[in-house]
Amino acid sequence: MELLVLFGVAALLTIVLMVAATMREALRPRRRTAGWALARGMPSDPGEVDAPFSEWILDRPGGVRLPVWDVPGLRRDGPVLVLVHGWGRSRLTWLPHLEDWRRRGSRVVMIDLRGHGDAEPDGAGLGDVDVEDLTALLARIDAPATTPVVIVGRSLGATVAILAAAEADRVDGVVAVAPYETLRVPLRQRLWLRGLPATPIAWLAVQGLRLVGRRPRSTRAAAARTTIPMLVVLGDHDPISPVVDGVAIGDATPRARVEVVRGAGHGDHWAREPARLDEAVDSLIASCEVDPAIPVSE
Repeated sequence: MELLVLFGVAALLTIVLMVAATMREALRPRRRTAGWALARGMPSDPGEVDAPFSEWILDRPGGVRLPVWDVPGLRRDGPVLVLVHGWGRSRLTWLPHLEDWRRRGSRVVMIDLRGHGDAEPDGAGLGDVDVEDLTALLARIDAPATTPVVIVGRSLGATVAILAAAEADRVDGVVAVAPYETLRVPLRQRLWLRGLPATPIAWLAVQGLRLVGRRPRSTRAAAARTTIPMLVVLGDHDPISPVVDGVAIGDATPRARVEVVRGAGHGDHWAREPARLDEAVDSLIASCEVDPAIPVSE
């Protein structure tokens, strides 16, 4: 009997430790800062890829400071493009392909989400408070009424983009690369990849994250509240964002185009089918552009 009790206590302690570790990793991802880039000989700001830029801080309640790069685009009549990185990444994500986005827009804005890059203090938003941060960013950008605003996001950023599009007054299009349905999904998938008991640990971790103010939100439900053009890009071998979730998100909104890239994982979609995906992005942007005399958003 005592042995069974010991086994039970050990099992409970193991579960508690796994849940705590999952929560900690989710809230404190590896930082990809300017110093991180410099140490690896990578570009650390837009100037190092020959793009003019300004840098400013989006101040949020509680002393949260989110750094922003603001880059002029190459199309005077193009949209404002807001680029939102994934979990464990930062605005550095966009630098290798910044010229591609500049040629599509009149302005390109890149932000470090909470707990990522050079944002202060620590603690990731995990798709909850990030939504309010992104809507605040859109308000700060204050794009002219005749200029479309398109959010481009990857993974966490894709999910936040769709959630924000359902809440904000000024979003005219979304490019969502590898979105997932709710916070539980990436937690579960990462545990599964490590061979751990994914479903129960992810469920318990989500309950713990609720207690620290990180509510899981349904991306599909948010998509269903939008009527704007949306491009959902998926990989059929994605181990983090299941393709079935992405298809359901696209199906939930009437103006979505879903592109599934064969053989793609979580981040190599453009490496596999650049021409098809570039055409899809350009088509979405074209569908957001209107006669300057007509306001873009109601």
